[in-house]
Amino acid sequence: MNYLFNTSILSSYLKEHKIPSFRLKQIQQAINKEAIIDIDEITTLSKDLRDQLKQDFVINDFKLKDKVEGPETTKFLFELADGKIIETVIMYHWHVKPEYEDDIKQRKILRSRTNHDISPETHKLNRITICISSQVWCAVWCIFCVTWKLWFKKNLPWQEIILQILYANNYIKQKFGKKEDGTRNRVRNVVFMGMGEPLLNYDEMVGSIKYMQDQHGLGLSKRHITISTSGVADKIKQLIDDKIDVRLALSLHAPNQELRAELIPMIARRWDIDELMETIDYYTKATGNRLFYEYIMIKDKTDSEDIWHQLWKLLKKRNAHVNLIPYNENPAMPDLETSEYDMIIAFKHTVESHWVTVTVRDTLWRDVKGACGQLWYEVIMKRRIEDMENEL
Repeated sequence: MNYLFNTSILSSYLKEHKIPSFRLKQIQQAINKEAIIDIDEITTLSKDLRDQLKQDFVINDFKLKDKVEGPETTKFLFELADGKIIETVIMYHWHVKPEYEDDIKQRKILRSRTNHDISPETHKLNRITICISSQVWCAVWCIFCVTWKLWFKKNLPWQEIILQILYANNYIKQKFGKKEDGTRNRVRNVVFMGMGEPLLNYDEMVGSIKYMQDQHGLGLSKRHITISTSGVADKIKQLIDDKIDVRLALSLHAPNQELRAELIPMIARRWDIDELMETIDYYTKATGNRLFYEYIMIKDKTDSEDIWHQLWKLLKKRNAHVNLIPYNENPAMPDLETSEYDMIIAFKHTVESHWVTVTVRDTLWRDVKGACGQLWYEVIMKRRIEDMENEL
């Protein structure tokens, strides 16, 4: 079964069956602009044509296995057509309506992660970001990420990468309806930061980016697409050669080779930190793009004062923006704890004092088991416990 949003296959099909070419634009409009993921709902097509297309095409073949909803996030657990599982997270970025700013500031819940006092009455939805998977599980083996514990299964084809966004846009349409101006909310920012290392699925990742940027596809700006990589140096160079002009985020997580090899063993041992930073310098010089450095805050491991100074020395002469990410604690890694809040703020101020911009990442997905692989890992562990109990 083919995907209806695969333009090359659909175009050949329409030509072969002598179906007018304008139907292609109608289908593209329905899927990419109207967020339709069911062929029967494309009412600009006749019923006969819809029935004909359903014999050879599908828009959505994901099965929703689980969904965890929070005020600022929705996490999906999808079963693919081959039975494998991936996770996708939607993040909602809200702004306080001007008339409620003073009141909310007084209640100290403007950006609270505990009160979640967000409602359409006091807040306005500003933008929506999606965190997508590029692989089923992962082979990078970052010690703080649960994804690798169930081992790498496969690379996602570009269609299954794109379908995560199409499904999300359909869900957003149902959740929020139309805006006051008659337009629809939809995904604005796409981040390759879900399951998998996107640069280890390079060709399919590039295929999905081309669809995202195509004006007959999702029509997303290059500024609104970010590839997050653990540091696959040769593929970073290939991004330049192939002129894939999107944003790049590097999961650095350590300012020295020894600590980085402990945290991200597979990648760090293949490309040491000196080689990686030379590649990054080559990338920034060739593209002029500012790089985002992801840095996880793990208590007594990545947050010491000595580490602070190593980090700013590494980045002070580079066009860098650091995102400090409080570690999302997980029962699968009981020995790891998130850094204390005061330590994170002190770390931020120290690095900033050396002219490196720093942001502390909002932990939007803590309440929805948003760390990569966390939701499915808990499902697997629950099944194993149930199987053991049944044997007793």
